[in-house]
Amino acid sequence: MAYNSRYPIRELPPQAVLVSVLLVGLIAITYAIITQKLLIAAIIISMPLAAIILFYGLQAPRFSYLIYATYSFFFIAIMRYTRTTGLSVILDILLVYMAISILFSFLRSKADIKLTNAINILTISYIPWILFILFQFLNPGIQSEGITKGIRIMILETFVLYIVSSLLADKPRTLKIGLITVGVFVTIAFFKLWCQKHFGFDYAEREWLVDTESWRTHIINTGIRYFSIFTDASNFGACMGLITTVYAIIGIHTHNKRLLYFYLAVAIMGLIGMFMSGTRGAIIIPIAGSALYCLLCKNIKIFATTALVGIFIFSFFVFTNIGEGNSFIRRMRTSFRPTEDASFNVRSENRKEIAIYLKNHPWGVGIDESIPKLWKKGDLYEEGTLPPDSYYVRIWIQTGYVGLNLYLAILIVVILRCCYIVMFRIKNKELHHILAALTCGVFGIWVNGYTGEAMNTAPTDFLIVASLAFIMNGPYIDKQITQEKSI
Repeated sequence: MAYNSRYPIRELPPQAVLVSVLLVGLIAITYAIITQKLLIAAIIISMPLAAIILFYGLQAPRFSYLIYATYSFFFIAIMRYTRTTGLSVILDILLVYMAISILFSFLRSKADIKLTNAINILTISYIPWILFILFQFLNPGIQSEGITKGIRIMILETFVLYIVSSLLADKPRTLKIGLITVGVFVTIAFFKLWCQKHFGFDYAEREWLVDTESWRTHIINTGIRYFSIFTDASNFGACMGLITTVYAIIGIHTHNKRLLYFYLAVAIMGLIGMFMSGTRGAIIIPIAGSALYCLLCKNIKIFATTALVGIFIFSFFVFTNIGEGNSFIRRMRTSFRPTEDASFNVRSENRKEIAIYLKNHPWGVGIDESIPKLWKKGDLYEEGTLPPDSYYVRIWIQTGYVGLNLYLAILIVVILRCCYIVMFRIKNKELHHILAALTCGVFGIWVNGYTGEAMNTAPTDFLIVASLAFIMNGPYIDKQITQEKSI
């Protein structure tokens, strides 16, 4: 068709495009509200802000890491209130988004990411585990679901997160912002805990308790086990134990008064949350963390003070009945008297049966598989499985003695490397205490892995990885602090 110069084609002005987009958006929002599709309306309303945030994240990789951290902390609550499952796939999408953000930073002339930070004991030690998981695919017991989980979570997702965290968690400012951000997240979780305590569970929480039959483990004789915005009370309690350990140590050694009060307030909220979760195994986290801190601090006074506090806490729970009228203290006390606890005895019997079964399955039953068992229900027997009551027991069941020993060996190597970095590679005193606190928190949550599965559940799993990344980059962060002071 010939072009007629008498009637030139004019481009649509930017204002007209903007008005058209806004008009379409308003019509879509109106339609969604009228038809009671409120979730769709909320998504449309938030799209402009989300687009701006995502665009900025591509320009600033560490901001994209903050986006990942935020979603990791709240995605369980999002699933609960939207009644939507499978939203963990967004974590995978955000991982790809962070990788693209890092790539963009290298395409620009000014890249402040040090590639060599990705090579550390955290990433290197995970390679044997990847090879073992690949070998597990030959296990005749593994099903397609196990292969999918092994590739997606145990190999790709975890390893990529290790690398991305090692690349982005390497700045003093990032460390400070990270501690403050997590403190704010904990404050939000504590507010939700307060609402559950004083106003009861809301519609979404009641629905979750009933549909998953979680009321059996959360509304019990000794009282209600609160879970805030987390997956369950066990994960909530363990995460709060981690928070208590880390922020108490950091708070004590912070010179800035505002930050000191903030960190100590977060530690207190974590301690209250840990007790109100009713998670008995969580008490081991601050105890184990404090014990390790005695070794890392290299200070006789701190060692003596921490040891005395530890002895006092142990004596309080073991040798006294003080506070027995409080359901949370009474429940925590049973963790120091395990033989008197029915739940502990059941777990012990189950583990004996697991050990007998695994004698003939040294490589485990396969990823995402379970050990079958017939459970007696009155005069009948019902088919079921032996429950993995902790993360290490789950690893034991799925990968056998070989897999469990390899996994524990990796954790031991990583924690020893962390201790070495904190004790001998960090010169700045404040940074030394921060990294020591993170090391103690990770150690405590790994010890808790014998009684719970929080170390493999969001957001606790992310907090562990982020903490390890900061510790591994400790010497590099310490060098930056020294250079800033010399300027």
